[in-house]
Amino acid sequence: MAVLYVTEQGAIVGRVRERLLVTKGNARLASVRLAELEQVALCGNVQLTTQAARILLARGIDAVFLNQGGAFLGRLAGPLGKNVELRRLQHQRLADPVFALDLARRFVAGKLANSRTLLQRHQRNRPADRIARALVAIRLLAEQLPGAGSTAELLGLEGKAAAEYFGAFPCLLTAPGITFTGRKRRPPPDPVNILLSFGYTLLGNQVHGLCEQAGFDPYVGSLHALHYGRPSLALDLIEEMRPVLVDTTVLRVLNSRGITPADFVPVEPASADVEEAWERAEQEQEDGSAGEEAAPPPRRLLLR
Repeated sequence: MAVLYVTEQGAIVGRVRERLLVTKGNARLASVRLAELEQVALCGNVQLTTQAARILLARGIDAVFLNQGGAFLGRLAGPLGKNVELRRLQHQRLADPVFALDLARRFVAGKLANSRTLLQRHQRNRPADRIARALVAIRLLAEQLPGAGSTAELLGLEGKAAAEYFGAFPCLLTAPGITFTGRKRRPPPDPVNILLSFGYTLLGNQVHGLCEQAGFDPYVGSLHALHYGRPSLALDLIEEMRPVLVDTTVLRVLNSRGITPADFVPVEPASADVEEAWERAEQEQEDGSAGEEAAPPPRRLLLR
């Protein structure tokens, strides 16, 4: 199953029998069979016709709306799964502090293990002292997870591991003209941060949709605190997927020069000033453990 990403500004997504047809003016940009789709992501000024929206709802295919910078705006989805008993049991189990803490510990352990795996892969090919230090530091932090007595302690350990991981991330970038001085968001100021944020948003929204399709309540999780409008379960589930799905992809497209600095343009902050749940939660997770971020620049970059 595939996700259709429509980024061409001014494009129209319509329906022709059992296909979605993407056009702009008289040009036909893409034609995709509905049977092959699980989600459609519309970025910026892209129109979705009523006929296309109706068939997506009927087939249970989510339509996700993002601004041109990749920030989440909303989702067009069918009814929530009818398995109310599953949601009742989910709420019951996650209300048990022992079960919830153990589940949260597993999410963090998975993320730290996958972070180390990505670093180890690059260390074998391009050894660097900074990567070696990060590998040791993350291993030592992972060994402290069994003794963490609260989600706050777990988040503190995860935040420290993230600081070590992203501290070594520049060593993984080999393409000329690509620099990375740390994980920054709201707004992400450079190509690496922009692609990471965009990837995390796409992954989060896909997992959010899958939670609803399975019948779970995506707003009730264990690692991320419950807040109004925050899809905590979806955020929990994507934690260990970030390094292997998003970070690896970002490194591949940048190091292979599939995306270069020439593919970005500066925009005024007002053009992309959308703060969504994924980025807010990630920032809160690192507050107090990775230090305060520098004030964002007056202008940011936007992927063409």
